[in-house]
Amino acid sequence: MTEEHKPKKSVTRSIEGKAVRTFSSFNDLAEWAVAEKRATSVDVVRNQPTELWGELLFDWFGQGQIACIFAVSLAQKGSRDNWYNILMPATGWDAETVTAVVDAQAEAGADAIQIIFPGTGDADQAVAIMTELVKSSRWLVADVGQLAEEGDCKSHQVGLRWISPDKSYESWVLGIGDFDAQPFTRRFTGAPFVALVIRPSPPVNDRAPAVNGESGLPAAHLAHLDDELGDNDDKRKKWTDGTRTAKRHLIKPEPLSRARARVTFAFSPDMYAKLQAQAKVQPYAPPEASK
Repeated sequence: MTEEHKPKKSVTRSIEGKAVRTFSSFNDLAEWAVAEKRATSVDVVRNQPTELWGELLFDWFGQGQIACIFAVSLAQKGSRDNWYNILMPATGWDAETVTAVVDAQAEAGADAIQIIFPGTGDADQAVAIMTELVKSSRWLVADVGQLAEEGDCKSHQVGLRWISPDKSYESWVLGIGDFDAQPFTRRFTGAPFVALVIRPSPPVNDRAPAVNGESGLPAAHLAHLDDELGDNDDKRKKWTDGTRTAKRHLIKPEPLSRARARVTFAFSPDMYAKLQAQAKVQPYAPPEASK
């Protein structure tokens, strides 16, 4: 990457007591791709879904707006050999299609996959994707509540779960979508898609604490990615603490409840009502009731 071809960063975020941070929008990265001769025009990038979308999503992760130091490090290093990009067709897919895609990656031992669904990238598309996926018994949608100390978040936090073929574990899905109620750390501004990021392989308990999910099964999530730190637990702890700090800084003044690992999407009350009307949503069970 040459200095003159670095992507523009038009998305700004004021950090309390710190300098303003900047990140790229989808169009910023599309313009950069054109300058790097990876595409002929921004309109072509935006309107013709290709594998380039996945590359731009990796580039966005690498800038740090996701506020996960593990994901940022892997994206910046280009450590994508075991983190796969899946571009779905704009139409014609169903729950069984997506389930088969994730199952195949689980069998291959993939560390993570990002599934990109071309569309409007808004809450309506996120609701439509969830509604279709839960038609399969291998997927679960649950209300995951909010942090007790935050009071009324004025949003509903929803978790999408993929259940492994042998039903030995579930995987928490991270959702990327540019719409109100979504936390800043999950909004790729202007992206013409919704993306689901999933770890299809089992949890690795020496990388992150063991926890059972909404299905009652052990939960795998992105903290179980191969961080390439080996037995360097001190650095792993430093990255874990750094992720918590970065998330808090970037989320404020939004509720931290919306950016937890167990949350796939945060919806406004009206969009949550739309989801409930179309799909089975497992009610929130407070920790005391779920033990």
